[in-house]
Amino acid sequence: MNRFLLFLGVVVIIAGAAYMFVMNTATGQNFLLSRAATAMAGSTAQSADGIHVFVCGSAAPLPTEGRDQACLAVRTPDHHFIIDAGSGSGNNIRLSGLPGQSLNGVLITHFHSDHIAAIPNINLGSWVAGREGPLKVYGPPGIERVVDGFNEAFAQDREYRTAHHGQDFMPIEYGLLEAVAHPVESTLEFGDLSITSFAVDHSPIKPAVGYRFDYKGRSVVITGDTIVTDRLREVIDDADLLFSDALSLPIVQTLQAAAEANGQTRLVKILVDIQDYHASVADVAELKRSTGVGMIALYHLVPGPRNALMENMFEREMTDGMVLTRDRMWFSLPAGSDAIEVR
Repeated sequence: MNRFLLFLGVVVIIAGAAYMFVMNTATGQNFLLSRAATAMAGSTAQSADGIHVFVCGSAAPLPTEGRDQACLAVRTPDHHFIIDAGSGSGNNIRLSGLPGQSLNGVLITHFHSDHIAAIPNINLGSWVAGREGPLKVYGPPGIERVVDGFNEAFAQDREYRTAHHGQDFMPIEYGLLEAVAHPVESTLEFGDLSITSFAVDHSPIKPAVGYRFDYKGRSVVITGDTIVTDRLREVIDDADLLFSDALSLPIVQTLQAAAEANGQTRLVKILVDIQDYHASVADVAELKRSTGVGMIALYHLVPGPRNALMENMFEREMTDGMVLTRDRMWFSLPAGSDAIEVR
């Protein structure tokens, strides 16, 4: 026993010394960073055949540490789309290793700031990565105004980056955004992938749409912001996976009562107003019980859970077959299967 303890002590001392050397000397730091950089440079998200969804933002505008605003990435082996672009989500996209050079476009459900703010960041990331041509930004009528505004706001930024890195490396025309407006009820075809836009109810915000993705027998629906409607029920009834906007009434009403007690009248106004244009967790759970949708993942969480207590309050209203998302989760739906893999 004494020999074992002596051996263990020696191992701990050696390990501690090695740690100190690596972390606190230039040689050790350079070695460790070199290994990490090599691993990072070699990491790209590879997709098996099927639909793969990455959660690049799970929160709503109310600030939530560790959660960026609403954003999802949908991939197949030959397609790569971003749906909505909330603040901070571009960082999750780039940290995930998603190949920006293959980005086919960004689809916008509506024009609230927490769904469009990161468009310039995503555009820059994919331009730097080597995307060819302007970034297409799809959305219902009105998307042209959003895109025109961003193109003007970032005109000088494009000039600076092309001047710095060179026209051959970063062609200035590739740094532009290109608006692609589509009717509220319409279908976009991209080979084996169909993307169907459908009306949602986020009144008084109009237009507002959701998107359904169909690929080789697998289907994913993304609501954007909405309450439960008959049209939503129709769209999701045979879908494999629904990503739904979700508001926890117990949390929001508790925050409202606390704000009222402290005389925070402006906060009270906001908390009251948001309750009637987001789907409650209880209403989404009823969708799971009453339709044929396979799985429901809650995102655009109102408010984004800040701790385990708030997560538990969301989950207590959920039912079987529902998942509370976190940033940087993956959902994979392999072609030719009924499986949904969550990681």
